[in-house]
Amino acid sequence: MARRQLGVYALCAIVFGAFGGSDAKAGTIILGDSGWQATWDSSLDGLVGIAVDLVTDDAVFIEKSAEFIYGPGPGGFPSIAITFQQISPNAVSQIVLADEIITNSTGTDWTGFNIQLIDRGDAVFNESMSDGFGTSPFDTQMFANGNTSFQVSGGVVPDGSVWFPGVGPGELYIDVVVADAAPFTVFTLKETPVPEPATLGLMLVGVVIASRRRR
Repeated sequence: MARRQLGVYALCAIVFGAFGGSDAKAGTIILGDSGWQATWDSSLDGLVGIAVDLVTDDAVFIEKSAEFIYGPGPGGFPSIAITFQQISPNAVSQIVLADEIITNSTGTDWTGFNIQLIDRGDAVFNESMSDGFGTSPFDTQMFANGNTSFQVSGGVVPDGSVWFPGVGPGELYIDVVVADAAPFTVFTLKETPVPEPATLGLMLVGVVIASRRRR
């Protein structure tokens, strides 16, 4: 792979863009000269950051930070979603999560974590190339739903702690179908913690009680 650009090697900044309109995305970063940009909603201001490690002829390697601050509700934890948008017909065909820094500020321990790709069939995880992607303290990994979902379990990320997926030799590869002309490819990376079973049980009891009261 020929190197096209050497980017930042640490998550040292969050880059924000200003857009007009009440429904505009508040955060954006151009992913080097990869032909891609990433955006997130204004509700995630100060909670999400992306830095570019490296751009090659066929891939862009990124580091991402995310802090989860909201506890679980009846539907589980609120997700953090980042939209990746192709902005050039010469865009690379792989987006690679080299490292992540994920902070649990939810008030609840996590016993799992899900990463989901939402698109129109244009983005999937490359399971073979992602072999070795570090998820400790979780010891179980599973790709599901046609490799559009990556799920980890078998460990605990305590409340107030920081988790570092990707630490080690492996990366998480996303294969993307690149469009030759507009409209270009768009997909969303959605991350969601899984609460510990005791918390999940209390949530379900609360839902049942609330349902009975409404009757």
